[in-house]
Amino acid sequence: QNLLSEGKTGKYFKYAIGEIVLVVIGILIALTINNWNQNRLTKNLESQYYNRLLDDVREEKLIIEATINYSKQVSVHAKKAIAVFENSPNANTNPIENLIDMYQASQYSDSYSASSTYKELISSGQINLIQNDILKTSLIRYYETDWSEVGVFILENKYRENLRSKMPDEIQTLIRSKCGDIFVKTSYSFLMTLPDKCEINIDPKTAKSVVEDLRNDESLKKDLRYLIGNEVGKLNDLSPIQVQLERLTLLLEEIDNDN
Repeated sequence: QNLLSEGKTGKYFKYAIGEIVLVVIGILIALTINNWNQNRLTKNLESQYYNRLLDDVREEKLIIEATINYSKQVSVHAKKAIAVFENSPNANTNPIENLIDMYQASQYSDSYSASSTYKELISSGQINLIQNDILKTSLIRYYETDWSEVGVFILENKYRENLRSKMPDEIQTLIRSKCGDIFVKTSYSFLMTLPDKCEINIDPKTAKSVVEDLRNDESLKKDLRYLIGNEVGKLNDLSPIQVQLERLTLLLEEIDNDN
């Protein structure tokens, strides 16, 4: 005001422009600091997601390995049981073990995928935090086709329902108590396996009589053959999934090492 009243307009404009420049510089500095801080937070969040994704795929590997092992165990019992149903000369002649094989062939493990981090990224709209395009594409291709929700993994187990509606309940209860699922703790979940050996205390004559009744049931034989084919299908389907998962794991480990 003094400059204007004294007619020093030039000096006034220089002063005003100086003030504007200082304000602009201050704003630019504040924006730069804010952007730097936001980028830092975004980078930290991205790094956290990388670590969680790596934990998930490692857990996924354990889940698939356990699923394969369980399927193989069921298949071994199923093949022993079908030999009894078909009166094969190679069939086990011990009726108690026959009952165990018939029952264990009806076992199944729930299939599930360790996909919580990926689902969180998608549902929150933060999938674009993943800057590595190759990794992002690999994640989408792997998780969008959920192996546990397609193909032979969701087929109805008719043999299980059929057998358990016909095998005497006291025998089923005894087998469950001695030969039931074993749960193995991992970092985030429990994985199932069947015991390698199990014994039940039952009268051999009673066991033989029950085996004969079950053996003569053609529907059980048909359902068991179908089940054996499904178990083979599971193993075939999981083979390429393991390869895909291994590539995804290597990508995440490389990024983790770089960070």
